[in-house]
Amino acid sequence: MKQYSLLVRVPETYGSEQAKIAGPKWELLLAQWKADSVYVLSFAFPGESYTVSGSGKSVKKETVLSGKLKVVSNIVLQAETMEQALELAKSCPILLYDGTVEVREIPKPVKPIQ
Repeated sequence: MKQYSLLVRVPETYGSEQAKIAGPKWELLLAQWKADSVYVLSFAFPGESYTVSGSGKSVKKETVLSGKLKVVSNIVLQAETMEQALELAKSCPILLYDGTVEVREIPKPVKPIQ
């Protein structure tokens, strides 16, 4: 089995009301993924975000947007193929709120040269 990262993004306008409605759907989905032995781990990013940039290493309190979407969580699942991982991603409740799920394969760690 390979591991895949699901980067979950929501629109800037996504707020606590949508999160309250989506929350129970996420709980059911995570329980199903655990029962199916595809769930590895997940974590949400509900708080503030900062960026460090440039050679001056300037720090700025800001949320980085992709289009008008912001990353709010990362989920790691295991699947045999990218196609299977994409099918799992299609069940994410955030899609009902115009969110997106970016799926990336997590490469196996490279062993250091001795």
